[in-house]
Amino acid sequence: MDFTEFLRTCIKSDGSSLSERSIEHYYSGLKVTSDDMLREGVISKPLQNMNLYELDLAIILIRSNPFFEAKDKKGKRMYSNSLKHYRLYMFTIVGEADSAKEEINSINNNANLSVTERQTLIQARVGQGMYREGLLKKYHSRCIITQINLPEILIASHIKPWSVSDNQERITPENGLLLSATYDRLFDQGLISFENDGRILLSSMITTDNAQKLKIDNGKKYDIQYNPSMKDFLAYHRDVIFVK
Repeated sequence: MDFTEFLRTCIKSDGSSLSERSIEHYYSGLKVTSDDMLREGVISKPLQNMNLYELDLAIILIRSNPFFEAKDKKGKRMYSNSLKHYRLYMFTIVGEADSAKEEINSINNNANLSVTERQTLIQARVGQGMYREGLLKKYHSRCIITQINLPEILIASHIKPWSVSDNQERITPENGLLLSATYDRLFDQGLISFENDGRILLSSMITTDNAQKLKIDNGKKYDIQYNPSMKDFLAYHRDVIFVK
């Protein structure tokens, strides 16, 4: 399934499909952004030829590029929204297995890190070790949304993706949320996000019917144990990952 076909399967909150105009906007927005950023020297190959790991790294470079920022603002965020939808496509259809392998390999091949540092970072990538322990302690071993306390289904999720975080951001619990598997998946895909005060944000890609089945209401507050150290991580997720 290619990007256009994927967009045709997306159902909005009101139960309607994306319009052909919206699909064309997202498709052309991705292509234009890829062409522009290749020409600007921001990326070295088309976005459409990247895996999820490469895409996440590319997006952070693109979003900070002055040319892109100006064009995106003039285009009423059409281009950044195209990137969000394409990332959702990549995560949903292609998956993150290859991305995880590349991320782990990048740590294993980093000669500047000690064996212990490599192990700590890799454990954080897979939601284990000290990173997971820190989140279990912070959230009292309960899912933020459901309050389920079954360790086997609790995921130590990064707010700002591991791939675009520095080594300190990768291991700090302030860049994490403790979520049961379904909600972790929704969060990683950008289908839900959180305001600083804990209010949940639902993507327009979640139908009202599915929101009811998931037992989540847009704007409902959850105790995310917010502190100022989480501010930039949550802002990144809302701005770059969350599909409105």
